[in-house]
Amino acid sequence: MNGDLAGDRPFVAEVDVGFIALGLRLRVPAVEASLPVARQVLRAMGDTVAADREALEDAELALTEACANAVEHAYPDDEGVVEITLSPAEQDMHVSVRDFGRGMPSSDAEPLGDRGYGLLMIEGIARTVEVRGDGGTEVAMTLGMGAPEVSTVDGAIPGVQPAERVLRRLVAVVAAQADMPVDRTLEALLVAEMAARAALRRLVGDTVKLRITRSVEGIELRVGPLEENGAEAAVSESEVPAIGSVVKRLASAVHTEREQAHGVNVEYLVLRIEPGVAAPL
Repeated sequence: MNGDLAGDRPFVAEVDVGFIALGLRLRVPAVEASLPVARQVLRAMGDTVAADREALEDAELALTEACANAVEHAYPDDEGVVEITLSPAEQDMHVSVRDFGRGMPSSDAEPLGDRGYGLLMIEGIARTVEVRGDGGTEVAMTLGMGAPEVSTVDGAIPGVQPAERVLRRLVAVVAAQADMPVDRTLEALLVAEMAARAALRRLVGDTVKLRITRSVEGIELRVGPLEENGAEAAVSESEVPAIGSVVKRLASAVHTEREQAHGVNVEYLVLRIEPGVAAPL
């Protein structure tokens, strides 16, 4: 399947970001609209490890080719998902692009270089490439990130959490795909950043789960899992005198979803941002 999702079906991207052990998993529909989403997520992780600009651009090209192959070949007559994992290590990024459909040919007798221009390009960029076929197809790559441009701590730039970087870039690309006006996109970025930064201080566990949904109504963000009352506290943290909560002012709707995870009650902060004008501050 290629192109965008059929009809008015929402586009949903789900991201798990390691909060302590740096790493990321992205699940997106097998459609062309997922390609810029995957690139932006890789760029966010590259920024987190202070990757060399040229090396990061090459890595984005290799990732795009691997994802495009999955979009084109994995689900010719059906819908499906593509799963991407990113794991930084030293001056490399271990990247896996996996589908769960027909995928690409994976015969051991077939040389990698004979599987099309896209895989030839990946082979030319990546330090290592392995194509596996088991219940779909997985392209596993080791991509160089170059020497860090700034000092890092445990492989990452101190300060901004990877989840914040990822969410910012996801909001920007999905808002653009939704043809959201520039002013409203900037408001969406502000509200997402404020809410996420406050929410991550109330995280349960060591993995941030992000979900962004694009539909005809706009975009919806979901962040968690949070401790009990964490979602409300995150929203309240954006309050300023005489205005109230900036998050509530800029978002079209704010609510909390509750569930159990490993026997613990957790919350998710959910923000809906519609294309229309927000309430004035």
